[in-house]
Amino acid sequence: MDEVISQAPDNISKEEIEVIFKKNNENVINTLIDLWNLDVPKSKKVDESSEANIDFNNHPDKWANIRDICDSYDLEMQTQMNRLKQSRLNQTK
Repeated sequence: MDEVISQAPDNISKEEIEVIFKKNNENVINTLIDLWNLDVPKSKKVDESSEANIDFNNHPDKWANIRDICDSYDLEMQTQMNRLKQSRLNQTK
């Protein structure tokens, strides 16, 4: 339940979260889907660039972590490609 509360939209009360959690038979994923569907206004259009800035400003550590993961992936791919290239060079000699 604590995980659901921590990932729920800010404008939903704990009581509402508990009701939806019980309605979904305490299934975390379905509860979060329902909560976030409630939070999305159907008629309001949001400028995507301002939304991206809000997320970045509220969660700078999250984005730094994502960049670190991508950088690690890129370095590993580069290492693997270099090994493959070296192995092919050694085979042709």
